[in-house]
Amino acid sequence: MYRLRRITPNDYRDFRRSYSKIDYSFFKKGEEQPGISQKVNEMIQFAIKGKGEFLDWVENPKNELFFFEIDGEIQGITELVFSQNVCDIHQFAIFEKGNRWGTILYEEVLKIIKEHKCRKITLWCPYEGAQVFWRKQGFIPLPNFFFEKKVKL
Repeated sequence: MYRLRRITPNDYRDFRRSYSKIDYSFFKKGEEQPGISQKVNEMIQFAIKGKGEFLDWVENPKNELFFFEIDGEIQGITELVFSQNVCDIHQFAIFEKGNRWGTILYEEVLKIIKEHKCRKITLWCPYEGAQVFWRKQGFIPLPNFFFEKKVKL
């Protein structure tokens, strides 16, 4: 059983723990370069929001943060930012890849985006492995690693 659970101000500890589990898809499947991936993942850990910044994010009405839970365990995280008719996906991560959970998480996120009546989704994705995923979901690549997709309501 899976579900999206809204992140609240009381979830900071789980939020930090979740960020430490993220393994970004820097390279296409089969083209791994573990040394580079490990270094970049270590650098990303320094970018985890502090408690004050986390509270500002969670309490901002334009932002919606969710844990993706499978059988009661946090297995992913997503951060959405809404502005007029656009949703920007700031974070989208599944901790265990290769089992369709990313697609399922995206389908759940898309339901939320449609509830907000957004007509466009944008995101920034410099990671080659993840770019393959976003293209499969119908996103169009733009310059500088940006992607967008029109939403049918």
